[in-house]
Amino acid sequence: MARSSTRPTSRDVAHAAGVSQAAVSLVLGDKWRGRVSEATAERVREAARALDYRPNLAARNLRLGRTRTVLLVVPALTTEFFAGVYTGAARVAAQHGFGVVLYPSPEGIGPARDPFASAQAALDGVLASSMAADALTAIRGDRLPLVMLDSDPTASPGAATVNLDIADGIRQVTDHLLGLGHRRILHLAADVPSWTFEARARELTTRLTTTPGTQLSTARAPISIEGARTATEAALTTPGPRPTAILC
Repeated sequence: MARSSTRPTSRDVAHAAGVSQAAVSLVLGDKWRGRVSEATAERVREAARALDYRPNLAARNLRLGRTRTVLLVVPALTTEFFAGVYTGAARVAAQHGFGVVLYPSPEGIGPARDPFASAQAALDGVLASSMAADALTAIRGDRLPLVMLDSDPTASPGAATVNLDIADGIRQVTDHLLGLGHRRILHLAADVPSWTFEARARELTTRLTTTPGTQLSTARAPISIEGARTATEAALTTPGPRPTAILC
């Protein structure tokens, strides 16, 4: 099939497939089941492939009043954890036709300026780590849907929270160390005020308090390899019995 020098449109696809533009929209939007036949859907897809048709996402988003873009706000990119959070969010978002824009909060935590002329016009929602919660006021306002990560479910500013089972994880790690015979444990804690870190410390203290003969010490460190190394070295050179295990 000869191709035009101009970008093909849905009208061209409809003409080539012998269907209406509405049918093209249903098929390429994957909403055709129960509305058009399988044969018609395949004819539309074949016409789109032959014409090398690509939907005009900007026009579609303008028509729908949506951008299909989500902002992910994290405190920093210096740890593998948040890189993994972004990878997972981007993968799932892509499966639903959304894109993810990554925005690390300046200086790790604290207020951040709106990265767009107007986030409320440029975004369909926000995902945010609890450690970057202070950055949300200017970015989100009070209109954008918000899902908080690692956030207190009883006091979250978001409509929903996604949390790891922190308490159970700490219990398993602590029981493992106790089972190996460790009784002097150093907790290398982040120096960032955050619900997830507070929950870890609380569960660790509770678990060791109920175990006779244990000793828990705490060293606070920035969320960085160098900061953790410095804090650990200081804790291990402090006079007195050395910890035999480190939990962070």
